[in-house]
Amino acid sequence: MNTSNVVDLQTDTSAENTGNNSARKIPRVRVDVDTIPDMMAARLATSLLGHVLFLKNQIPFPIVQLSRLPGGKACTSNPRTEKLKRDLIDSFDTLSSHLDTTFTALSTAFARCSQTAQSISGAENSERKFGNPAYMAILVGPSIGTAKSKIIFAVDSLETKIWGLRDDLPPKVDVQEEESSESSPEDGEGLEEAHADSDSDDENSHSGPEDSDSESETDSCSTSSHTDSPIPPPRSQHTDPSTSSPSASYLQDHAREQQKIRVADQLLSRTLAIADAEGRGMACELAPTQTHILLRAPRRFAHPAWVPRLNFTNSLEHTLTDFLEETRLSIDVTTEEKTKNKRTQRQTVEGVWVAGRTVFSDTLSTQSSPASNFDKQETVNQIQDEADEMIWWSWDGKIVGFSGW
Repeated sequence: MNTSNVVDLQTDTSAENTGNNSARKIPRVRVDVDTIPDMMAARLATSLLGHVLFLKNQIPFPIVQLSRLPGGKACTSNPRTEKLKRDLIDSFDTLSSHLDTTFTALSTAFARCSQTAQSISGAENSERKFGNPAYMAILVGPSIGTAKSKIIFAVDSLETKIWGLRDDLPPKVDVQEEESSESSPEDGEGLEEAHADSDSDDENSHSGPEDSDSESETDSCSTSSHTDSPIPPPRSQHTDPSTSSPSASYLQDHAREQQKIRVADQLLSRTLAIADAEGRGMACELAPTQTHILLRAPRRFAHPAWVPRLNFTNSLEHTLTDFLEETRLSIDVTTEEKTKNKRTQRQTVEGVWVAGRTVFSDTLSTQSSPASNFDKQETVNQIQDEADEMIWWSWDGKIVGFSGW
């Protein structure tokens, strides 16, 4: 299968990218779409989590292989290990299902933000799609504040859309008007026929009893002729192409989207393998511990599986800043010299960057860091609405690693 037209890969191994003293260490995946759909982001986030659990020594086998291993005493002599395995697989499946709706809710929250609404106001009929950067953090450690390993899953441009609104249906008003216009002449003819029938009934009612015998004979003849004639086949219902074609096109679009998601998932695995071979991998021998999942989202974000963690927002914003500096996409010119003098104090942050066609534009290289924006929100008045303020949310589930299989 030729996937060159579907997804492209950028690994940043060229000489122009490695010319700096601090070369970029974050692997990147480029998808041939304008904005990253919510389902693709959810699939890649789930896949990355599975890789992280295995690379960080939290599970003895890859998550797919681990879920297929049979349980019972024949496979392990330690019932506690078997229980930990079942709990981890159940938690992973639950988180996977939650992520499917998480990025949908995040896309809706971005679309409802006042800044996004202003950017798309007056362009509702435009085919251009807008997106917002989305970040998910995977922290491996006893707690969020004492994480031993920090991984950021970055989506350069998540598609922003208020999900649940049907904008793919034809306008019903036009269809009703067409039906009424088509049926109006027929209704007029029907009224004329009704008047004609009523006139004939009046004439028949005034006729004498001498006509009753002839009428009975004609009725009997007509009845016999109707019984002898075959029953006509039922009329075929008229199928409106305007109602059938959207369904067929939707199925085709859905199949293409699923194909892109599968290819992007395979490409993510390939990207991580290439990064590991080049010395930029995430493999690390950590003792089995907890894994915490966090999401950067506006205050208006609503999902039952996520809890706001305002007490960790400031520290996680600085973690995100270090991640963006590793990607060389975010450079705060005012604090770059100070950062160079404090290299030993910087956090080691790993991750993956996923973006669409407009990946790694020049405008990203001069944007200010999220931490500096977070500290200047009130003074610069960047957040016009409190519900638009970006905070960090944690998944309310629990993932605990195990070993000794």
